[in-house]
Amino acid sequence: MEMILMTKHYDYLAIGGGSGGIASINRAAMYGKKCALIEAKQLGGTCVNVGCVPKKVMWHAAQIAEAIRMYGPDYGFDTTVNHFDWKTLIANRTAYIDRIH
Repeated sequence: MEMILMTKHYDYLAIGGGSGGIASINRAAMYGKKCALIEAKQLGGTCVNVGCVPKKVMWHAAQIAEAIRMYGPDYGFDTTVNHFDWKTLIANRTAYIDRIH
């Protein structure tokens, strides 16, 4: 892969596309600054891509399963779970994160 070097001038540069970098670049832009953001991977940083958000999606799925198990019979539901599809949960977690981007 050939690297192309170019020079650009900015008033404000944020390194890292996590919540802090995105918030600071937005604030600087509100003050009329010419801004750039450098992110090596995906915008959103650790929290959105591999931390807080994926964990919360999986936690929510566990809460749903627990609520069905605990309270379903009180409302007349047969709550026997014969199968759990890990691939479906992971696909839905990934789709949720993609929608954030």
